Amino acid sequence: MSPPDGSDMPSAFDLIGHNPALQEHWIRRFIAFVFDAVVVIVVGLFFAIPLGFLGWALWFILLFWGTIWFVYSVLLETIFAGTIGKKILALRVVAIDRNLDIVHAVVRNLSKVFPPFVLIDGLVGAATQGDPRQRLFDRIARTTVTRVDQGAYMEEQFRMMQHAGPHPMTMPPAPMPHAPPPAPPGVQAAPAPGGWPGQAPAPGGGWPQHSWDEQGQLVKEMKFCTACGGQLVARGDGKLTCVRCGAVY
Repeated sequence: MSPPDGSDMPSAFDLIGHNPALQEHWIRRFIAFVFDAVVVIVVGLFFAIPLGFLGWALWFILLFWGTIWFVYSVLLETIFAGTIGKKILALRVVAIDRNLDIVHAVVRNLSKVFPPFVLIDGLVGAATQGDPRQRLFDRIARTTVTRVDQGAYMEEQFRMMQHAGPHPMTMPPAPMPHAPPPAPPGVQAAPAPGGWPGQAPAPGGGWPQHSWDEQGQLVKEMKFCTACGGQLVARGDGKLTCVRCGAVY
């Protein structure tokens, strides 16, 4: 099994040319960025116009807008797990190992303090191996961005790739069932358990298998996320995670 950091995964540049799900993901991310840029500009103008920012040095202007972008992203992602643009495009920021908190939001958005670093952040993330939806600071923060609409299942391949082995696993062939020896002449074959001679075997499946805790209470088998109703799937570490919002159980 590959390590959870996704070191055996291809990069985004390896997949983007022939993976429609990844192409749609980054198109959504770009459109969400445009919506967020409009919001940041509108908010920033309330502070920039009174301060006469047109006379500032270029680096200070970039730092000014970057700080507003950083604060905007951290606040909304901490509270709502996504900015206005991401919410419009049905995207959600999730933490890989636990619930998203302000530490995750701060770390993943650090590059936005100085906007030119965002381009470097995205290119380095796309050129290196790992979840192709992650920027470099996403990998440092252990976060990613995922869809939460009806097409969320298309991106399950990226999450599953974090726990897939480097080579396809093949299961050994199942042993052939051994037929019981024929009964001696004149002796009737013993009936199958719970049946009669010649009865067809009972259909497979049997009774549902349940487990109980130390107090004798039935352990619930979770199949759907209690937060968003998404389907739960097994992770490589034995835990369950929601394919829609990324919550871990």
